[in-house]
Amino acid sequence: MVSVTGPLDGITVVDCSHGLAGPRATGMLADYGADVWWVEPPGGDPLRDVLRTEYAVFNRGKRAVQLDLKTEAGRDRLFDLLSTADVLLTSWRPGVAERLNLGWSSIHRAFPRLVYASITGFGEDGALAEVPGHEAIVQAYVGVTAEQVGLRPPPIYEGLPFASIGAAYLAVIGSLAALYRRLRDGRGRHVQTSLVDGALSYLAMMWGDADDANSAPPLAPGRIRLISRSFRCADDEYIGVHTGAVGAFGRLIRELGLADRVQVAEDGSDMMLPLTDEERKIVMEEVPAIFETQPRAVWLKRLLDADVAAIPELRPGEIFDEPQVRHNGMVVTIDDPVLGPLEQVAPAIRFDGLDRRPTVGAPRVGEHDAQLPAASGASGGAPADERDDDEPLLAGLRILDAGAYYAGPYSSRLLADLGADVIKLETTLGDQLRGIKRPFRSASAGKRAISVNLKDPDLHPARDSLIRWADVVMHNMRPGAAERVGLGYQQVRALNPNAVYLYAPGWGSTGPDAQRQSFAPLMSGYVGIGFEVAGQYNPPLWPVGNEDPGNGLTGAVGILAALLYRARAGRGLYVENPQLNATMTHAAHIVRRPDGTVLGALRLDPMQTGVGPLDRLYETSDGWICVVALTDAEIRRFEGVVGISILDDPRFATHDARIENGYELADAIADVLLRHSSEHWLNAFREAGVAAMIPKTENNNQAFHRDPVNHAIGRVAQVTDADGMNVREAAMLVRVSGAAVAPHRIAPELGAHTDEVLREHGYSEEKIAELRARGSIR
Repeated sequence: MVSVTGPLDGITVVDCSHGLAGPRATGMLADYGADVWWVEPPGGDPLRDVLRTEYAVFNRGKRAVQLDLKTEAGRDRLFDLLSTADVLLTSWRPGVAERLNLGWSSIHRAFPRLVYASITGFGEDGALAEVPGHEAIVQAYVGVTAEQVGLRPPPIYEGLPFASIGAAYLAVIGSLAALYRRLRDGRGRHVQTSLVDGALSYLAMMWGDADDANSAPPLAPGRIRLISRSFRCADDEYIGVHTGAVGAFGRLIRELGLADRVQVAEDGSDMMLPLTDEERKIVMEEVPAIFETQPRAVWLKRLLDADVAAIPELRPGEIFDEPQVRHNGMVVTIDDPVLGPLEQVAPAIRFDGLDRRPTVGAPRVGEHDAQLPAASGASGGAPADERDDDEPLLAGLRILDAGAYYAGPYSSRLLADLGADVIKLETTLGDQLRGIKRPFRSASAGKRAISVNLKDPDLHPARDSLIRWADVVMHNMRPGAAERVGLGYQQVRALNPNAVYLYAPGWGSTGPDAQRQSFAPLMSGYVGIGFEVAGQYNPPLWPVGNEDPGNGLTGAVGILAALLYRARAGRGLYVENPQLNATMTHAAHIVRRPDGTVLGALRLDPMQTGVGPLDRLYETSDGWICVVALTDAEIRRFEGVVGISILDDPRFATHDARIENGYELADAIADVLLRHSSEHWLNAFREAGVAAMIPKTENNNQAFHRDPVNHAIGRVAQVTDADGMNVREAAMLVRVSGAAVAPHRIAPELGAHTDEVLREHGYSEEKIAELRARGSIR
């Protein structure tokens, strides 16, 4: 829809989805150059009014057509679109596509080269397959309602729809990976993911289970010598502080005048040391009191001068005015046909020389009906080789990952899940995240690990050989650090001009804040998510789904898009994925008008029960129930269960009226639901086809990882760690037909593959022994 090319230029996508996940997924593809056809039912998507700001952002740059897919004529017109398409994306519940004769088997027979991506709520099979996959319902099932920090006891409604965000990313990753594999064999594949998988793509950072719970203890606040939290300052503003960088804990303790009472590690390895009970009390009680003595601006300057990660927690919409945000080009102004001119969050990833910025607003219903291609009768390409494939989807893809912590390395872990050969390059001290088992294992599963001192000239040949070996070189060091060890972009390009180079800095490679530290969840607070998940009028809280997984998911998209571009253009690309940019996409539903009016923000009520009377948690006679009814059809079914007239009552007849009179309607519903038990209402709603779930109120981590259903579909894998302990953790979150599943491997120990990799790159056993003897490798 715009003249400047993107990395996905030439790829055509047909979008038959609705809701939060599907349109977001195809919106990403459109932002990076794909030609996306948005197929709506006659009259338009019924969620257009409910998701007004989301649809304004996620459907920009698409073409919109109306097709009645329940009719043969409508399906024929869809087939005309598919005859030249590369990807079809749907979000129908299991069985719907088959009833329409649009299931994978039918489509694949007609279009053997087409990639078919399906996003469901709970997966294609199982007891919950038929439950409508609304965000809140999935969050209640997975257990986010027990994880999100609240201002009252759980369950807490999660104000950030990260299950849908994660599912969107996974669908894009799976689709682009399938397109990359199609370059080799010409074959389309079925890509399947779900909102449950999407939620786990974020929760996996902190979740995991083991036979011995002590082998991977939970991250209890204050038990680790790490400070990561929000502090209220003297001016009633909030600042986020994180001491994850080497030595940062000690620098903060000294700045606060507590070094005589709280031990700090001289070598900076504070996270390896547990706090004593006395130290923990100081950190939990005295540190917050100290922050309340001075205004935020003073603390921000003091901590930045002390080289401690500190970021202000802003209110939704304020992020648009931040200098680094403007420097990164993360704000675009688009004239939306419904809402008018809007400042929107721009695409997060920067591709060198391909600065494709969206300029066209979301289309009106049927705006491009006249552009539908004429009936062609084309079959979508010659039949592909359909023999069983014993290789994983990304077999043969080689990645050198010199990143640390979580956000950057999670990108390559997601690709390792699909079969890429990833070598994790660490210093001889190792990734500092190794001190916290769960997130480290999540970020580095499936990789090989080497531990080397690249300052040793004898290891420069190994470094250069690895660069030549790699299809992708990636890192997330602060600007200038990679160049000092020979891994800068120009250095890599000189050795391997075809390599894709992914840089994932915190703030950006250039700009006023380029040298600042970035840690999760500080960036979430910076872009306004802290206030989003806290509810109206409340102080900010950390979200469960934070920017570290989001940055990793975004990076995986960037890598795959660049690889597809390389195949077309014959050259590698520099790809930049700042954590700031990726975090802003979490708040992409928030837009701003020229007069400063912010739309789409702060929908969660003060009690953190929901974002409207028909999308929220309600108390019952013995607990809670989560219920969602958004379309008129869903609301009619809901009316039949609770016996309340909604659509025929002028106070509640439209979405806007229900928001304006939300408390009145919620009170009426609450009175009814208090009469019976949660189980009673669950059965009644399910029988009527209304989305409902009893929300978890206690941590669901262990139960989720021990659920046989999750093991059967590969969502969770059981592996053995170096101590012989059984560990269960998130595994395959995208399921792809026609490709083997890569065996899940636990994150490697430090230097586990150093000898193996050095041998592969020409080092003798004698040389390896010499390097180890002088401490240059581990």
